[in-house]
Formats: sequence, structure tokens, C-alpha cells
Amino acid sequence: MNYRLFAVLSGALLPITLLGWLAAGRIFATVAPAPGPPALIAHRCGTADAPENTLAACRSALANGVRQLWVSVQVTRDGVAVLYRPRELSALTDGQGLIAGYSFEELKRLNAGWQFDRAGADGKVTHPYRDKPVRIPSLEELLDELPADASLYLDIKTDRAKEAARAVAAALDRHDAWTKTRIYSTVSANLQAFEAYPKARLFESRQRTRQRLVSIALEHRCDRPRDGTYLGFEWRRKVTLSETLTLQAEATSSADAVLWSRAAMACLNAAADVHAVVFGINREEDYLLAAGLGVDAVMVDSPRRAKAYRRDRRDLPRLVQPDQGLLDMDR
Repeated sequence: MNYRLFAVLSGALLPITLLGWLAAGRIFATVAPAPGPPALIAHRCGTADAPENTLAACRSALANGVRQLWVSVQVTRDGVAVLYRPRELSALTDGQGLIAGYSFEELKRLNAGWQFDRAGADGKVTHPYRDKPVRIPSLEELLDELPADASLYLDIKTDRAKEAARAVAAALDRHDAWTKTRIYSTVSANLQAFEAYPKARLFESRQRTRQRLVSIALEHRCDRPRDGTYLGFEWRRKVTLSETLTLQAEATSSADAVLWSRAAMACLNAAADVHAVVFGINREEDYLLAAGLGVDAVMVDSPRRAKAYRRDRRDLPRLVQPDQGLLDMDR
């Protein structure tokens, strides 16, 4: 991700990181966190606790008190929506090739936990699911087990946009599950394919969310989202900054940026019923900071660990300063 950002003040360069800090910081203290802690979303049903996107992982997440599951979806050769993320089957299973090259029945022969490993206290790495195979499940199999109080986020991971939309829509229709499901994809074509289905509830595109957060952080410009928007982005994201100096020399630097801030939340909350989901919250420190901002939900890799540091917001004021700035470009 490359941002070409320039800032010159009184004939001298103003460091972009400082510009973003000052711009965002002006309204940090004006936003109060909403009541209640952020909801926990199990990333790929808890990719750190069990083989990702399997029913074993989803059951584990639910057993640890998480009621929102994020799963990756692709479509088989015979048009079945299944839960799997990587392009290659060899990345996680004992098979080879692409999901699109297999029928659902053929996929049942593969072990989706083949590559999952754990390191013991002695540092020894084991593969516990090689002796306890788990399958790549269909979306319908997950819907069959989904409790009434649980909801789903479907991350569409395919270049077969129309086929995926058709397969997902058929499964959601059969289970009357549209109202408990939200659709996300990093590929705009996958979101656009669902526009043919009036019941589909879509996230804002990733590119649009990224542009929105960068504008808030570095330009102090609020492009207010539409009412009812769902949006999500990483808590920390590596960016490359390009700066033009007064004599037209150019300098570039990399930064581990946090684009979520009170300024961002103030902008988002200017619209009604906006839902902010933060990806990649896997440390207590980051959870507390995100919670202090008043985000709606955080995505975690380990529901088992996350339940230990989940807090009620009544505990947050003494843990997170209410006017704390979060545009951290150095970590």
C-alpha cells in the first residue's frame, strides 16, 4: 500500500506523521465511548485455537462465548459454498490444487487441519489434527449448527464472483439467514455481485474505508459515511509515506500506522447506525485502546485468549485516557 502524501508549511517540511497527529488530535476529547464492550468476532472461527474455518474452530469459538463468527467462503466446481481461505489447498490441507477444481464430495476426502500446528512448552511443534482429521465444511453445514443468537460475517475469497454470490444466496435463502449475515470482501467485484440480491447486507468496500481513514488521519477531512454503513479495517497497517521536500527532493519511509482514532470515530458517528469493526486485535493492550475508542466489534484470532481480557466499558476510563491519541506511526 503506497500513499503519496505531501505537506509543506512556511517553506519547510512539516513531518507527515506530526501533521496527522495534530489534525486528528483536535477532536480526540469530544467523543465518548458507547456503552457496552466491543463484541468479539472470531476470525476464521478462531484461527489460533483450531484449524481455521472448520466446524471444530466454530464450535470452539461459540464455546468460548463468542457469538459472531467470521468465515472465508469459496465455491466448489459444482457450485457449493464452502469455508476455505487460501488459494491453494496445499496451504492448509493434505490436498493440492484449487477449491474450484473439486466437487464438494471430493473435498470431503481432504484433512483441513493437516497443516495446523501447536508449539508445546518445550518448543516442540506438533500437528494434532493429522490423527484427528477435520473436513472443509460447507456454508450450509455451519448454518445448520449456528445458534439462534449467533451471527455470521462472510468474507468472499474467490474470483468467481457471480457463482459465489449465487451459492451463498441459495444457502442463506434455505436457512432464512440473511438478517444474521453480513458480506465482506477485499475484491470489489465480489461485493458488486451481491447487489443483485436485495436481502444482502454488505460492508463498505475495503478501498473506500482505507481512503476514509487516511483522509481523517492525515488531512483532517471527514467524508461522512452513509447511515447504516458497516466498515472494517486493520488496527495496524504497514504504509509507505512519500514526502516532497522544498527543493523537490523526495524521501520515503515505512510506518506501522494506526489509522483508528477518536477523530475517526467522531467522523463515523456523525452518521446514524454506523458499525466500525477493527481487524487484528490480538493483544490486551490493543483491545483496551480499541474499546476506549468506542468501536462496535474487534476481530480476534483466539477467542479462548480474548475472553480473558474482554472488559466492560465501565472499567476503561482508568485504563485508557479519554483524550489519548492513537495515530502511532512508529511502532
